[in-house]
Amino acid sequence: MATKKSMWILIGIVVIMAWLLGSVTPVRAETMKYRISSYLVHLEVLPVGDVEGHILFTFSRKGLAFFENGEVATFRNWGKQDATKGKGTFEYYVMLTFDDNSTTVQKGQGTTEPGPKGLTVFKGTAEFMKGTGRFEGIKGNLSFTGRSLTPYSKEKGLWGDAYFDVTGTYSLPSK
Repeated sequence: MATKKSMWILIGIVVIMAWLLGSVTPVRAETMKYRISSYLVHLEVLPVGDVEGHILFTFSRKGLAFFENGEVATFRNWGKQDATKGKGTFEYYVMLTFDDNSTTVQKGQGTTEPGPKGLTVFKGTAEFMKGTGRFEGIKGNLSFTGRSLTPYSKEKGLWGDAYFDVTGTYSLPSK
């Protein structure tokens, strides 16, 4: 009798588990690739003074993100950096705003080093912090590389133009 009762309990557990697992919709990871074209809109440099060329600075950038699928979004970026003679680390936030007013917010970190002609080479990673509209509930990670095309110089009217190539993987909650 106990064996028959145990068998029915086991069958009941299997049925309940199958029902629970069948009702969960799997979340599929998507890939996002885009290129950012941007320029500095704010740069504040503070010399540290401990060694030659050591600076701290805050910055913000503005531009456009051109997606592999043809979409275009506005790009806003805010960050801080610690560098010595062009080599350093930075932390930043990015907000992308799309035509339908959906947004993504990313938080990341990266490194810089002097590249060709003394212009900066960038690389780093980020994660999605938040999304609105069609990106509500976004989760995922990104990586990027990039470089500056012009130095920043108010006197010469140069705005620190730069580009970044970004690849990310993300998921959204099932609807």
